Amino acid sequence: MKLTDIILEQDYYTRFEGIAKDLENEMKDTYNRNDISVGIIQHSNGNKAMGDVSIRVKEPLPSIEYQNMKNFISAKGFEITGGANYADDDGDRYFYPNIKFEFDL
Repeated sequence: MKLTDIILEQDYYTRFEGIAKDLENEMKDTYNRNDISVGIIQHSNGNKAMGDVSIRVKEPLPSIEYQNMKNFISAKGFEITGGANYADDDGDRYFYPNIKFEFDL
């Protein structure tokens, strides 16, 4: 991140709120779930945006449902870059299944 971007308040965090909210709502409707949350931020180099889909459940999703969600995101034109169908409570915080993706700007 450049100092000029900090001073001029380059908007890396809220620029994609609308896209994230649209994807979140579409996934909630498609999978009939209210425990999905989507966030997207711009990478500081300015040429990519990175997103994360989190499914707030206390156990892993069925494998087929998790794979269908990944396919759904890919079909929207996003590149899947990571994530895990893993849920755990280590006593300090919860870990939820998630899918990480990115796209070129």
